[in-house]
Amino acid sequence: MSVEAQTFRPISSGHKASILSSRRLLTWISYLLTALLVVLFLFPWLWVLSLGFKTRAEIMSPNIVWIWTPTLNNYIEVLINKGYWRLIINSLIVAVSAVALCIVIGVPTAYAFSRFPIPGKESWFYMILTFRMAPAVVLALPLYVLFARAKLLGTFGAPILAHCTFTLPFVIWLMRSFFDDIPKEIDAAAMTDGYSRWETFIYAVLPLVKSGIVAVALFSIIFSWNEFLYGLILTSDATRPVASQIPSLIRPHGTLWGEVCALATTASLPVAFLIFALQRQLVRGLSFGAIKG
Repeated sequence: MSVEAQTFRPISSGHKASILSSRRLLTWISYLLTALLVVLFLFPWLWVLSLGFKTRAEIMSPNIVWIWTPTLNNYIEVLINKGYWRLIINSLIVAVSAVALCIVIGVPTAYAFSRFPIPGKESWFYMILTFRMAPAVVLALPLYVLFARAKLLGTFGAPILAHCTFTLPFVIWLMRSFFDDIPKEIDAAAMTDGYSRWETFIYAVLPLVKSGIVAVALFSIIFSWNEFLYGLILTSDATRPVASQIPSLIRPHGTLWGEVCALATTASLPVAFLIFALQRQLVRGLSFGAIKG
């Protein structure tokens, strides 16, 4: 038998079956590992969800109660009787308003950092980034004094503007990287066609980074939704967001764990639904510019 015949000998049917079985085994192993990771990440949330449907006696039992009759008393008490459903509306108002304001200001600013020869551009850019790194407690007292003099304490304006201190640098930082991945030749081609710089930004460049804007907006909403300190010291009972009101369920005689879990579960649903609704845009935004020629 020649060397060529030995080298290019066809694969036997038994060898093919072995390869297929190995691939199937690897596929099932990957499915199993994925399922285990999903359970691992969802377990804390599912545990909190289950506590919201238990009575106080079942929650405080020294032995874990695995089988119980679900009750809606915790949800009725915290959302209806205490009226905490309004806090979720307050969180929506603050988070959406703060993020919308930061997107309107931050996206054009990021485009300017990406395209224009600004004197000391990198120094200005990293100075803006340092505001994102500053702890909220450092800015809390100056913001409190500033808003008190502006008579904004207790209004929605105080937490909205306070949230911009950490959301706006985040928007500028990420959006600049998205704009840097857009070739500048697109701007030149649009302006050659008669577009002004502003029209080039709106009609030529902005549609190309819309997935990035969605990703940045979603992360910013999560940051704003979960913010605690500013919502606690800059608001009143009428404007307080849900994250800052949960500690009120800690009483001298004990923590109302059922109501805490019921409120926490309800508060997590709007953001979860938003992420699931925009998950395709989120994945595209996170992978933007990952593959380059």
